[in-house]
Amino acid sequence: MFLEPINFAQMYREHKATTDFKCKSSSDWDEKSADMAVSMINSPYVNDFLSRMNITGDEVVLDIGCGPGTLAIPLAKLVKEVIAIDFSAQMLEELKAYAAREGITNIKTYHIGWDDDWSCLPQIDIVVASRSMEVADIDAALAKMSAHALKACYLTYKVGGSFVDMNILDFIGKKVKTKPDYWYIPILLYAQGYLPRIDYIETGRGSVRSGNEDEFVESLIWSVHELSEEQQTKAREYYREVIIAQNRPPRAVNWAFIGWETSK
Repeated sequence: MFLEPINFAQMYREHKATTDFKCKSSSDWDEKSADMAVSMINSPYVNDFLSRMNITGDEVVLDIGCGPGTLAIPLAKLVKEVIAIDFSAQMLEELKAYAAREGITNIKTYHIGWDDDWSCLPQIDIVVASRSMEVADIDAALAKMSAHALKACYLTYKVGGSFVDMNILDFIGKKVKTKPDYWYIPILLYAQGYLPRIDYIETGRGSVRSGNEDEFVESLIWSVHELSEEQQTKAREYYREVIIAQNRPPRAVNWAFIGWETSK
């Protein structure tokens, strides 16, 4: 195979280890859960994701990194059952509250993540990972998804190496080591014997929020972990002079939607 001279799996692991966009801990997501429950639920992204899935209605679907139920609740209305897993206990509580409000009863939750043992899970037809692929070893994660899916897998991964509009980072003088881009995924899937299909979903914003000046700075710090006092001052300047005065919000975010059949 022409890919054999290049170890893309190792390249990803090395790239991921050096990026400034580090994986968040379960406690980080616990603190973020209430905010995410409000901002993510009923977003256009959900319909864009679901419309690209091939489902008949009788499937059991595994939602990895389900968060507050952004995808799991609408998906539960279309399929036989959803198995929702997340390593954030508070995210699962938000999902249960959302399910109760919607009268959804065909969801089972498990407090586990990518690195845990999944042998407790029932038989799965379809596996989805919506914006939850920030893992140290993407090759192993993809293989784990495929191994648990009788029919197909679907995921989304950020296009570009930054969760933050690079114009903002350039303006405030914040240098970052970008994260691995999505192209690792189709290459590794092809090497594993699958033929992935790729599409794109555009959303209005990424991890940076611009509702008000303080929220803008706080979301920048969340994304890049830290900003100096000078960089925070520049961030406030960018908010006032660009986002407000020029009416230029942060660039829209594109997500690569990648799907592959696992049935042989």
